[in-house]
Amino acid sequence: MNGPPHVRQKAKPFFTKLLQNYAATKSLTKVKQLHAIITSSGLLSAHLNSIIAVAYANSDHVSNARMLFDEIPERNSFLYNTVMRMYTQNGSSYNSVRLFADMLRLESYLPDNYTYPIVIKACGDLALRELGVVLHGRTLVAGFDTDTIVQNCLLAMYTSFGEIKVAGKLFDGMWKRSVVSWNIMISGYYMNGYANQALEVFNWMVNNRVEPNSASVVSVLPVCGYLKDVEVGRRVHVLVESKGLGNNIAVWNALVDMYMKCCSISEARLVFVGMSERDVVTWTSMISGYILNGEVRNALGFYVQCNSM
Repeated sequence: MNGPPHVRQKAKPFFTKLLQNYAATKSLTKVKQLHAIITSSGLLSAHLNSIIAVAYANSDHVSNARMLFDEIPERNSFLYNTVMRMYTQNGSSYNSVRLFADMLRLESYLPDNYTYPIVIKACGDLALRELGVVLHGRTLVAGFDTDTIVQNCLLAMYTSFGEIKVAGKLFDGMWKRSVVSWNIMISGYYMNGYANQALEVFNWMVNNRVEPNSASVVSVLPVCGYLKDVEVGRRVHVLVESKGLGNNIAVWNALVDMYMKCCSISEARLVFVGMSERDVVTWTSMISGYILNGEVRNALGFYVQCNSM
């Protein structure tokens, strides 16, 4: 854009807005095209470079985001957080932790309540227990012991380590719990072999009048199936119907699976028939459920029907 300076100056906010819109919608092709236009127009600046790097990161284009990130001399915490989140979301948690370590070496950058959830999750993914404990300590020093999002990430991290007692103490001492906190504990107890305790947490949650969401349902129904507690499973089903939690196919799949594991084939079939959409998990739950209950002929019938669709 070889126009007058004032025209060039007005173009920068316009490009910034476009990049932000493309990043929000993960429009990688449009980000690349706009990057090329900005570069060829001679408008590339440190500020626009940062915006482009964020756009690439939010569009999950790891290589371009990191390349631009390395070219930016003055980075802020937002940029660090964005690139670290990109790494964590794309299965490169190790690079997220390394970038966090680089950030700590620079006194001008302080981790904030957006940084810690990202790096705590990375520690959980990598099973870095010692570093996770250090991060927990740093969050306390930084005053994030009352930040529910940070605390939820710590809960998830400790349950992933198998440190269910530590997670339980943390949960008990939380300043404020969200429905996510309860869901993490339900699934955490179940994944670590404490199915009865998982069910107790769910009952505690309901008794405390915490409004469950679809994730709550998907967390507790496998517990009901494992314990073959069809009565609790039915109460959860009533919750799904009364609270309008059936917008997620995973909820209905979990109900089918629960009823089958509780040997209630007729109820599983009713849920299956009433589903507006089905996926491979739905069919697999029905087929494996029939086999589990000794109805091999029905399982074969569903298998043939599934493969004919």
